[in-house]
Amino acid sequence: MPKPADFWNDRFAAEEYIYGEAPNAFVRAAANTWCPGEQDILVLGAGEGRNAVFLAQQGHTVTAVDYSAEGLRKTIRLAGAADVDVTTLEADVREWTPDRTWNAVVTTFLHLPPADRPGLYTLIRRCLRPGGHLVAEWFRPEQRTEGYTSGGPPDADMMVTPDELREHFSGEGIEQLDVAEPTLNEGMHQGPGATVQFVWRRPE
Repeated sequence: MPKPADFWNDRFAAEEYIYGEAPNAFVRAAANTWCPGEQDILVLGAGEGRNAVFLAQQGHTVTAVDYSAEGLRKTIRLAGAADVDVTTLEADVREWTPDRTWNAVVTTFLHLPPADRPGLYTLIRRCLRPGGHLVAEWFRPEQRTEGYTSGGPPDADMMVTPDELREHFSGEGIEQLDVAEPTLNEGMHQGPGATVQFVWRRPE
C-alpha cells in the first residue's frame, strides 16, 4: 500500500515550486503583528518551504515539518538560495509527538480528513508556549459548494469551518477569525478562494 506521503512526493518532485516561492499572503501580511522581534517558529505542513523561508528571512528561528521528503528537499534548496537557515523535520503531523514548544505555529492549507483534524488541533496547542500564537489559513467548505476553482481538496469535508475552530480553540485566545475571500496568487492556487483566516493566542 502506498505511503500517505507518496502523492506529495510525486507532486513536489518537479523542479518548479508547485505553490510558488513567495509566502502565503495572509502570513506575510500578519507577520509583524503577531510575531514581532526574533521568535522560535514551527511551520506545520511546510510543503516546499515558502512560508518557512520567508519567516527565516524576517530573522526568526524556523522549524519546518512535513511528511514529504521531496517538499523538504525543496525547502532546503529555497533556504539556501535565500541564504537563511531552516531546520527541517520529516514527520506526519497525525503521528508526530514533539519534545519541545515554540513561540508560534504557522500552517496554511494543511487539509486533513475530519477524523484527523482534532488531533491536529491538539498538536498545535501542545506545540505552543503560553502566550504563543497560531497563524493559519484553510479553505472552507464553500470552496467546493460554491464552485471556486482556485484549488484545494476535492471534498468539502476536508475543509475547515469557523465553528470547528471555535470548538477546538478557547474563545479567550481568538484574535482573528475571518471568513475571507482572498484572491490567491500562490502557484497552483490562483484566483478568488473561500478561506478561513485564523489567529489564536494560547492563554498564559
